[in-house]
Amino acid sequence: TVQERPAIASAGAAAFTVGTAGSFTVTTSGYPKPSLAVSGTLPAGVTFTDNGDGTATLAGTPAVGTGGTYALTITAANDVSPVATQSFTLTVQERPAIASANAAAFTVGTAGTFTVTTSGYPNPALTQSGALPAGVTFTDNGDGTATLAGTPAVGTGGTYALTITAANDVSPDAAQSFTLTVREKPAITSANAATFTVGAAGSFTVTATGYPKPALTQSGALPAGVTFTDNGNGTATLAGTPAAGSDGTYALTITAANGVSPNATQAFTLTVEEAGSPPGTDDTTYLPLVLSD
Repeated sequence: TVQERPAIASAGAAAFTVGTAGSFTVTTSGYPKPSLAVSGTLPAGVTFTDNGDGTATLAGTPAVGTGGTYALTITAANDVSPVATQSFTLTVQERPAIASANAAAFTVGTAGTFTVTTSGYPNPALTQSGALPAGVTFTDNGDGTATLAGTPAVGTGGTYALTITAANDVSPDAAQSFTLTVREKPAITSANAATFTVGAAGSFTVTATGYPKPALTQSGALPAGVTFTDNGNGTATLAGTPAAGSDGTYALTITAANGVSPNATQAFTLTVEEAGSPPGTDDTTYLPLVLSD
């Protein structure tokens, strides 16, 4: 009988994938046939089995969330010194997933930031498609996270439909539909005065910007026959037929509010004129009056 000390002949690394059955055979030399053991933490779903013939099998289906690198030590022993040891690396690849929320809200003129987070191994790279508001950028941080940040420019209020993609060469890539809402304080953009005529239907449209669309209200006395109506779309209508005797000047205040401070207010003047035109303003011909002694 010729005894021979053990040696591990197989590679020092293997790669498995989460959710997929994998197997790796550890092989040895030496006589008698070495027995094999492993130390170090194995991913859930994976086992190490000594086959009793100088080989061992590392096999199983890694569980979700076990992506990463596992440092193991494999030992072969057959009572012939010294024992053989091998530093072994088991890499568990895991497809990417986006773990962070699918929406964020920024405000025009205020710095905002949102962190996109992922799972998977290797750490996924992150990209974004879809138009961003001026002043806002998307940056892959190189560690499985990305940062959406910046100060949205004036006039960029609205909703932006984006797609965020995470990829790490383990199929399939992860894609997330993401909504960036940019809130913007209200502003009234229409003129601050209008003129109606007694007995004639008149109308004036108040317009406002901002996001969400501002609600519009009015304070101050209106002439009889005239109303102020919020249209629910960022506009309002001042309309009606001023009643007889309602001529005059009406000092109003129009307010636009959408939950983004401050509200917008406008001092508005509604002038109501009496019906009729002075001489020379219509098609009537007026002859000079001649007086005699």
